[in-house]
Amino acid sequence: MKVKSGDTLSGIAKKNGTTLKAILAANPNIKNANQIRVGQTIKMPQKQMSPGDAARNPYKGTTRSELKGHHDNTQDNKDKNKNKPQNTKMVKFNKARSKAATRNQQLRAAAERNK
Repeated sequence: MKVKSGDTLSGIAKKNGTTLKAILAANPNIKNANQIRVGQTIKMPQKQMSPGDAARNPYKGTTRSELKGHHDNTQDNKDKNKNKPQNTKMVKFNKARSKAATRNQQLRAAAERNK
């Protein structure tokens, strides 16, 4: 099937009675489900869903990382930021600003109670 202007993989899945996960499995060349091109050829999976399933949820069984086209890099980001030097002036400033905001909120609440 050729991708036309305005097509999305989820829309294609819904029209063809299948899921996004099945389309991605049949097309390992698609790295990011959100980036398909007009004119691109997409192989449709052999196995079809039972009638009505795709109309309800073409995303069934698809994870966020499959939609983005890469593995879950939460741990990678934690490791990357672990040794990053923090701007201590900004950290101190943000803590002071947070304390001041909390104090202002407490003063407003007390003023409301005393009315």
